[in-house]
Amino acid sequence: MKKKAQTEIIGLAIVVILLIIGMTFVIRFMMTKEPVDYKKQFTQAEIASNMINTFLKSTSQDCNELSMTELLQDCGQSMSIHCNGKVSCDYVEETVQDIFNQTLEVWKINYEFKVFQQEEIPKFTLGTPCPASKKSKTFPIPTSSGTLFVKLDICG
Repeated sequence: MKKKAQTEIIGLAIVVILLIIGMTFVIRFMMTKEPVDYKKQFTQAEIASNMINTFLKSTSQDCNELSMTELLQDCGQSMSIHCNGKVSCDYVEETVQDIFNQTLEVWKINYEFKVFQQEEIPKFTLGTPCPASKKSKTFPIPTSSGTLFVKLDICG
């Protein structure tokens, strides 16, 4: 009887040792796994969305207080609006460049900004294409000649 109890205790000890070794491997692999940076991804998406949304709602100082959306609509249609001697597309491009130079460039955030009806043929592009991952936001602007798209990619 005594020998049987000793065998059971040794068997139980082996099971406990195997469990400890198994848990050690599990914990080790859990610790070495790269954590996913959800906050960074969310922040990039929010920056893209907020930058475009704010830009489109802002009004022009030199163009009868027209909104950037109205100027982009003209850019996608007839280009009949002139601001400081520039057609609407050129005025919007210069304005967005000034804004991004004072924000995204200062914050050292890489980006690509495009205005297009067909993505292969943009009206204008600012920044540089993202080499790897990116968070994008695209806003459609209806015009009489089709939909004009405003897209901001935040590289990350």
